[in-house]
Amino acid sequence: MSGAAATAGVLVPARRHASLHRQRAWALWGSYAALGVFVIMFLVPPFYMVMTSLKSPAEISGQAGNPWFVHHPTLQNFIDLFMMRDFRGFFLNSAMITTVTVSVSMVISVLAAFGLARMGFKGSQTLATGVFLTYLIPNSLLFIPLFQIIGALGLINNVRALALIYPTLAVPFCTWIMMGISARSPASWMKRH
Repeated sequence: MSGAAATAGVLVPARRHASLHRQRAWALWGSYAALGVFVIMFLVPPFYMVMTSLKSPAEISGQAGNPWFVHHPTLQNFIDLFMMRDFRGFFLNSAMITTVTVSVSMVISVLAAFGLARMGFKGSQTLATGVFLTYLIPNSLLFIPLFQIIGALGLINNVRALALIYPTLAVPFCTWIMMGISARSPASWMKRH
């Protein structure tokens, strides 16, 4: 084998490696550019919301100046909001409903998902498929039957009705997600030591 052939044989893989390295570098920069665009798209609305909350009503309605920045910041909007008696009630209702919904949905979903994913009882696959198909039903189709149920229970225009409705809508989704987690978790986690 001649020296020229040996040298050419060494250069060809080196060129391929350099070309592959260059392609990976461009792919990495392209990924960062796309990620940067998405970060900007998702951060612009919260930024604008915070800037608007720090403006006075006159500055919000005024057309002069840059709408993206605050010229005379004020916390009066927050003070007014927290001084409203109705807002405190609304906030406490939302916190209570959220806590109840998450707690009830997670307890039911974790137990159901573990049973469906780990315990191979007769009909578990059919039941798991039923959970998945229930998850696919649009919530808008359930509004009328749920309204009739809530009406029959005498809970119309009552905060407790939301504590019944929200878990009803959330449990199929949570169960489906938790089934995937339970199926992938190691069996050694279940054994007692």
